[in-house]
Amino acid sequence: MGIEIRLVQVDGCRKPPAGAFLVDGKWPRGLPRSALAAGHWLPRVMPTDELVAWMRYQPLRWSTFCDIYWSDMGNNPGRWLPLLRAMEQGELVLLHSGEADEHSPVKALESFLTQRYRERQAETA
Repeated sequence: MGIEIRLVQVDGCRKPPAGAFLVDGKWPRGLPRSALAAGHWLPRVMPTDELVAWMRYQPLRWSTFCDIYWSDMGNNPGRWLPLLRAMEQGELVLLHSGEADEHSPVKALESFLTQRYRERQAETA
């Protein structure tokens, strides 16, 4: 099964796609709690604000940022396993705030999940 992760900005998203996961630390204004399935808000899956600020101060820190974030995630699989399981079922939709530019936290999460998905597929092959 192919991998597809869609990144959707939560701002202005009145009706999220079925099965979408909110990955922001704070619940967005204007989005009713009933808009997501139970357990589909993962406020601790993104990197800390401090780590993001550290990287944004000097964009050349991107690879180090990813190493730190991914190491933390690797040590805390309970934070991201629901996302990996959703990927194994088909498309994964990540609701997030902010831009999804190449050096954004949600792009780092997408890369982490893609790598973990590929590792898991290789293990089962």
